[in-house]
Amino acid sequence: MVHVVALWLNYNSSKAWDVVKESLHSVLNLERGNFDLTILVIDGGSTDNSPDLIRKYINEAEAKNRVVIYRLIENKGYAGNMNSGYEYAVNNLGADYVVFLNNDIIVQVDSLRRLFEWIKKEDYVGIQGLELRPDGSIGNAGAFHDEFGRVMLSCTGYSINECEIDKPYFVTYPSGAYALYSVDFISDLPGRQPFITETFMYFDDNYLGLMAWQKSQKVAYVPVIAGVHHGSLTIKSAHGKKAKDASLYIIMRSKTALWENIKCKHQKLFKLYKSRIYLMAKLGLLNENVRRGIFDGFKLAEVVREKIAIIDLEKAVHLEFPTSYYVGQSMIPGFGSIYRAVVKHSTHIRRLRKYIRYPDWLGLTK
Repeated sequence: MVHVVALWLNYNSSKAWDVVKESLHSVLNLERGNFDLTILVIDGGSTDNSPDLIRKYINEAEAKNRVVIYRLIENKGYAGNMNSGYEYAVNNLGADYVVFLNNDIIVQVDSLRRLFEWIKKEDYVGIQGLELRPDGSIGNAGAFHDEFGRVMLSCTGYSINECEIDKPYFVTYPSGAYALYSVDFISDLPGRQPFITETFMYFDDNYLGLMAWQKSQKVAYVPVIAGVHHGSLTIKSAHGKKAKDASLYIIMRSKTALWENIKCKHQKLFKLYKSRIYLMAKLGLLNENVRRGIFDGFKLAEVVREKIAIIDLEKAVHLEFPTSYYVGQSMIPGFGSIYRAVVKHSTHIRRLRKYIRYPDWLGLTK
């Protein structure tokens, strides 16, 4: 029988234990479908007492699924910790499919069974379902990159009844908070790993989706309620008051590494846009954490390029807005915010569909 291993990642989560415990409970009790299921609890070298809390809870809980605890010596971020967990899942547990899970998402009990049904009946290598926020609104229904690498999360902020999410559709990448992937696909990636360890975090789910499209493989959103995601809870728990600064730095570092390793249709405008941002960083006109992220992102970009070469955005499902939008982005600081306010640049999938571009080999029109 097919073996699915769910990788649930923990790091220094004791300050958010109430949510983390609920997440763990939901994962331990996921329904199985036509597959065997093992829950692999990965601890990324935590220095607080969260590993003890987790082990105690697992020992006392009546889990419906087999559980394995895998504790790492040091923290290598989401990317490195998940890579270690993935290797263990494949080499020691015989995984055919893997689920990447944050410890701040409370999953729907039937979600994995239904996701597995979708990935088996369609030729997808990676999928996600519908992520909800704690207030019941939509967190995201899949993620898209635009021509400048900007991320737009489909249907964010809408209610379930407001957004047209009852059918599957291709996305640039599935969200890393809860995504199901084929091991056969990952085995064909550089290093036979899902992520690039050096990226640490915030350059993982988008990388995996983009690499699927580079290899003419499909990733998609499917109409399954995945669960409730308490976004960024882990980094807030680990970094406390410095969480915002840490996020700004890591996000900009990862964004720069991506910018330096993608090509797109509007490459000249994209180069102008990047040059303007980089000049502002050199002149000290940006937040210090953003500036550090950019400069360190150049170094990370070299590592990424050496491992995967350049990512061609035209080979991936992505968003392409009117050329005037990219001209404004390239030349006017803050243009994106102004444009979105004026034209009500919403994330409703009905609106986004007007701008979705597909790789030629799919044989689909825009």
